[in-house]
Amino acid sequence: MKGNVDVYYFGLDKKKARFDQGVGRESRQTLGTRLWSSADALDYNIEAVYQFGTFHGVRNGDINAWTVASDVGYTFRSRPLQPRLGLKADVTSGDKDPNNPDLQTFNPLFPKGNYFGQLTPVGPLNHRDLHPDLQLTLLKNVSVTGDWVFYWRKSTRDAVYGVPGNIQRTGRLSNARFVGHQPGIEVNIQADRHTTISFDLAKFMAGRFLRETPPGENIGYFAGWVTYKF
Repeated sequence: MKGNVDVYYFGLDKKKARFDQGVGRESRQTLGTRLWSSADALDYNIEAVYQFGTFHGVRNGDINAWTVASDVGYTFRSRPLQPRLGLKADVTSGDKDPNNPDLQTFNPLFPKGNYFGQLTPVGPLNHRDLHPDLQLTLLKNVSVTGDWVFYWRKSTRDAVYGVPGNIQRTGRLSNARFVGHQPGIEVNIQADRHTTISFDLAKFMAGRFLRETPPGENIGYFAGWVTYKF
């Protein structure tokens, strides 16, 4: 099996960063590596990142954060519909104590909007998730993917954040860890070499943490869009 390796570094200096601990200047260094392969029936994408630096809030503290993310799948190419079974498993560190000036919340820096799929209210900060999926090729140009993602907080002393890093719900009102789960289905149609038509349907169901920090209602999603590549 052929594999690939990426190694990277990012530096971030943000004058006004907001975490559940408070607001302050964030000077963060990021070191990461990625192992990936998609050439065989078994494909994988595994990433590990460590972050360090300083956070100057009410008091000055050190940053010590990390993440490990994985996406592994197997495609049965000789079977009808060529099913691909996949499993994503990710974890990002969260702040251990909002009263301590040190900060352990991982910052994904510049995440894409569909980090966990096209529709999700949870971002990759202070979280753990399991995300199984099944992809089927119905026709040469039509595929459908069904998935189910489950979210927990990594630290019960930190918030639930959105995809861009905004605080969705403070972590100071509940010790519950389970945030919620979301089943969904996506259909992609390759109309021609340039045009893709997509539909996405999902429902996020609130877990104990959201119910204990209301509002904790379930949310339904539907989206459709057209992508044109030149």
